[in-house]
Amino acid sequence: GINAEYGDEEADETKKLTMAREIKFMMYGFGDDPCPYTQSIALIEDIVINYIYEISHQALNMGKKGKITVEDILHLIRNDPKKHGRVKELLISNDDIKKARKVFEEEKYRF
Repeated sequence: GINAEYGDEEADETKKLTMAREIKFMMYGFGDDPCPYTQSIALIEDIVINYIYEISHQALNMGKKGKITVEDILHLIRNDPKKHGRVKELLISNDDIKKARKVFEEEKYRF
């Protein structure tokens, strides 16, 4: 794992299968067995964690040192239309949710 590179075996143990439940549901949603093999879940989680690590590491070396911005991530995935489109979609949804919460909070305090 990632932490093993730095000799932190205890941290490596605690990160194992931290997203197992979500990955299991996603695998089922994409047509896998309702109870996939634990090894399959662990493999997918390892791939996801390594991807996040690599993207984060690359983003840290861009723009302002030591800070990751949305623009950095968008720049890194600009050549992958599916990922880029999905991130843009999620950012718009996040904006919509923030606006709806603000309206809800304003309405809540009017009464």
